[in-house]
Amino acid sequence: MTSLLEERIAKKTGARVITYESQEQFKSKLGSLLKGKEIIGICPDRMTLSMLKLIRKHAKGVRLRDVSRQLKKCRMIKDEIEISRIRKAAVIASKVAEAIPEVVEIGMTERQAAAEVDFLVRSYGADDVAFNTIVAFGPASSLPHYQPGDRKLRKGSTALFDFGAKYMNYRSDITRTYFTRPLDPKMETIYNIVLRAQSEAIRRVRAGTRAKTIDFAARKIIEDAGFGKHFIHSTGHGLGISTHDPGQISKRSKDVLRENMVFTIEPGIYLPGKGGVRIEDDVIVRKDSAWVITKASREISFI
Repeated sequence: MTSLLEERIAKKTGARVITYESQEQFKSKLGSLLKGKEIIGICPDRMTLSMLKLIRKHAKGVRLRDVSRQLKKCRMIKDEIEISRIRKAAVIASKVAEAIPEVVEIGMTERQAAAEVDFLVRSYGADDVAFNTIVAFGPASSLPHYQPGDRKLRKGSTALFDFGAKYMNYRSDITRTYFTRPLDPKMETIYNIVLRAQSEAIRRVRAGTRAKTIDFAARKIIEDAGFGKHFIHSTGHGLGISTHDPGQISKRSKDVLRENMVFTIEPGIYLPGKGGVRIEDDVIVRKDSAWVITKASREISFI
C-alpha cells in the first residue's frame, strides 16, 4: 500500500499497488485486506510498533508469523529483471568511478568531492545515490564508515571513495582508492596486496562455493602479507533492493553461493593515523565463475 503521491514510483517495481488518500482510508483498506485472515506474515525488524498495533486491531485473533528468514532467502536469488536493474546501477557507478580523477582536485574538501560524486551519479541516469557517499582523504581513509568532512585533499595523499547508484529501486556499491602524487611507497604496497586479495576472492566465486571460503581466500593473502589485524570487516555482502541485502561473504557465514546471487567483494587494509585502501566490486554468481558487473579500472589511479 502506498499514498497517491508515490503511486507511479511504486508501480515501477512491478508489484501490486493499492493506494490511499488519507490515513483513515489507509486504515480502512488495511482492515479490508486483513479481514478473515488466519495467519499473517510479518517482518518485525522492518515494522514499527504503531503498525503492529494497527494490524492487531484490524485482525483480532489472527496468528502473526515472523517470515523475515523466508523473505531474506527469497531476496538472495535475483531474477532477470532484478539483475538487469542492478547491472544498470553498476554501469552508472562504474562511469562515475572512472570520472572521479577528472572532477576531483587537490584542495577540494571531502564534502565537496562527495557532492561531485552525487551529482555525477544522478547525471549518468540514476534515480538517486544508493547510500550516503563516503569520501575520506588521508588518515581518514583508515575509517571504513567515515562521513565526509572539511578535510582537504593534499599532495601525497590517499583518497577513498565508496558510493553507489540506485536504479529502479536496485543498488550498486563500488569503492575505489585513488592517490595524489607523490605516491607513498607503503600505501602502494598495501594497495597491491588488497588488489591481489580481491582478485583471488573473485576468482573463487561460483555456485556451490561456501561464502566463508571466499572470505578466507582474501583474508589469507592479507594475513600472509602481515596486515591481518588491519582487515577489520567481512569480504562482502548481499546487494539488491538494499545496499546490504541478505547474504554475507564472511568467516562466520553459513551461506552457500547459488546462481544469480549478487554480492560485493571488498577487502581492505586500514592503518590507523596513516590511511586505508579498499577495492570493492559487485559480482553476480554464475555456475562456474563470478560475473563482475562494475567495470571501473582497478589499477592504481591518480587525482
